[in-house]
Amino acid sequence: MTDTSQHSFESIIEELAGSGNSRTWSILVTIFGDLAQKTGDEISGPLLSSLTQRIGIKPQAMRVALHRLRRDGWIATEKVGRTSKHRLTEYGLSQSLIASPRIYAATINPPEAWHVLLANPDTQIDEKNLVIRGYRRVLPNVHVGAGHAPQGVGDFLVVEGTLSTIPEWLQALIADAATVEEYIRLEQNLDVVAGALDNGYSPTISETAVIRALIVHDWRRIVLRQPNLSLELVPGSPSAQCRANVWKLLARLERPTLEALEVATT
Repeated sequence: MTDTSQHSFESIIEELAGSGNSRTWSILVTIFGDLAQKTGDEISGPLLSSLTQRIGIKPQAMRVALHRLRRDGWIATEKVGRTSKHRLTEYGLSQSLIASPRIYAATINPPEAWHVLLANPDTQIDEKNLVIRGYRRVLPNVHVGAGHAPQGVGDFLVVEGTLSTIPEWLQALIADAATVEEYIRLEQNLDVVAGALDNGYSPTISETAVIRALIVHDWRRIVLRQPNLSLELVPGSPSAQCRANVWKLLARLERPTLEALEVATT
């Protein structure tokens, strides 16, 4: 590796890895979700160590994160000789399958309608369950979601409308300033990566895997917090262009095969 290539890689990692307070276990989920998406895909201990160390994750932190993911049913580990092999469990694969369309889609299709669920202010509702189901909290006990309201919403008051009737005040609540800032910051980081590639930086296969993982991770952290009725459907939002730029970079940084990465690690 030339000094220029090393500097380019380090600069990219500094930008991408320093953009948020990501937890190690979450980064591992992204790595497995990007590289080991199919049943039977395994990542060896040496390869996983090589990738995470390039990000700046210490071995002890990786071991703790793997322990948590095994405990939570995401990762299964098998010893083959002196080498550990890690893979997503059926649960981990199913969760990755659910998230992948929202992460890797080049575009999203606007829903036909939107709806708002309003609960009694004195009622304790299951916020986490609503978020998992794709809703976004815009006010206390007020959640917005894509499409027509489902059956069996209990004591919620339901208000439906089309995208053209979303009032500006609701758009502002969906496109909260903090999330918009995250999109803008990611765009800036993507510019650093694109600039290095445009200036002749050609990452190794291992560097490609790491850079891809960090791009996907930063994008995933933002987009999975948004309901399907997302910022991309709000006029003037930066997220649609951000998705396009993420897609362009991932196309330039083609996903390496696990076989090739394992060979490069030995």
